[in-house]
Amino acid sequence: MTRRAPHPVRAVRPRRARRPEARRGSIILEAILATVLLGMIGATLAAAASFMTMSQRRSEQRLAAAELANRLMLQYIDNQDAMPSDALPVEYNADKFRWTMTVEPVRIEMVNPAEVQDSRSVGGGINFDRIKLVSIRVWLGEDTGGSRGFTTEVPNAFVSRLIDPLAFNNPDSLQTMLEEPGGLERLFERLMELENGGSQ
Repeated sequence: MTRRAPHPVRAVRPRRARRPEARRGSIILEAILATVLLGMIGATLAAAASFMTMSQRRSEQRLAAAELANRLMLQYIDNQDAMPSDALPVEYNADKFRWTMTVEPVRIEMVNPAEVQDSRSVGGGINFDRIKLVSIRVWLGEDTGGSRGFTTEVPNAFVSRLIDPLAFNNPDSLQTMLEEPGGLERLFERLMELENGGSQ
């Protein structure tokens, strides 16, 4: 009876099992990156929303400054003596505004003086010597995020208009002035000031 030669024995290397720690570490890294990306996106959206809100707020304040400048101009035309003090801020809606006003004489030169019968008065008694350039500037005050002095960095508005001080914008303005205490005296004083200014 013959013996079979034994099979050669081969060393078998054991298979290395995948380490669960490596996979777990990559999952944690992905989670961290996702969190960082979400935070960056959230910060960008928050900054964009804040900018849009601030821009809209500034636009509303510029519109309020323009409306206030126009109201001050109309008030000056209607009754110069009822103008508020420019040393104090004027409250409009939820904001406070500062303002200044300048009144300057205007020299008007006629293109064809031969057509004008009177060099000082034309048509319905309009005297060009008494025409004034009234300019009003309004800006956001320091109490509501602006500045005490004028600067272009804050919401502001500028209005200018040529005005005849004796040409009342409202037909009732003259009657209102005369009915007020001392209104007739103020009217005569204004006439004297214009007369003195025109004779210089």
